[in-house]
Amino acid sequence: MTATVSVRFSEDAPARVQSYLRLTASTWIRCCTYDDAAPILTLRDGPADIVITNPGKGEVTDDDVAFGRQLADAAAQYAAELVRIAAQTRPPVPQDQGDVPERAA
Repeated sequence: MTATVSVRFSEDAPARVQSYLRLTASTWIRCCTYDDAAPILTLRDGPADIVITNPGKGEVTDDDVAFGRQLADAAAQYAAELVRIAAQTRPPVPQDQGDVPERAA
């Protein structure tokens, strides 16, 4: 299994749901876009199903744009770290073969 989902309970705090995805060939990642509503980003693997969108109904605010950019920056940093670590542990991949294919269900 490449995903873990758990619910943690506390006497003095609300329940907390944690999902861990270990990205593999079976991980499904998709961004759906619409003409009149915010996009929906989905990451799915095993029991974990993570959906990211804004709380509005069609309206996109400056805060939504800022959070989207923050998410994109974090994802870019994650990818850059993977590239850096992979370069230390294996020979470099030719650039024309280094693109990751889009994953579909």
